[in-house]
Amino acid sequence: MDSIEVKNCGEVQVPENEGRENFREHIVTVSVNGLPVKLLGQSETGKEIKTAAIEQGVPIHLDFVLEEDFPDGVHREIADHEEVRIDEGLRFIAHAKKHIVTVSVNEQPVKLEGHRATGAEIKAAAIAQGVQIQPNFMLQEELPNGTSRIVSDNDEVHLREHLRFTAIAPDDNS
Repeated sequence: MDSIEVKNCGEVQVPENEGRENFREHIVTVSVNGLPVKLLGQSETGKEIKTAAIEQGVPIHLDFVLEEDFPDGVHREIADHEEVRIDEGLRFIAHAKKHIVTVSVNEQPVKLEGHRATGAEIKAAAIAQGVQIQPNFMLQEELPNGTSRIVSDNDEVHLREHLRFTAIAPDDNS
């Protein structure tokens, strides 16, 4: 069978050997980020769903993460190569990948989301992830040349992998 394309909200090109009456049964409307997207067939890959959404005007990109959104609020990530059974009314959410880096605080790994974080945010993430420090500890970034710089609660740090921080109690005179 020849390939079939979906373009611009349902304008469908049918191969000559396919009857229109049989073909219409295979068009299913799902939603991506709340917008209707028409799909063909009984299954599509994650990449095919994103491609159809983009072609039909949903403002996403192919490198976005695609998740199936279930009625109970649970989300399941769909890989680009993963086949999904297509049913009328399925809901998908597509979003940019989160930027997550792992730094160390007092020699313990801490995951941070985003491209920047303040000293207070770094300490809060470390505390939430089990590092035994307090919000009033002094934070310093350990620099590659063997020196360090103090990071106050309001100072922003450009996040990248392998940054090293030490958090010291305010009464520590070492």
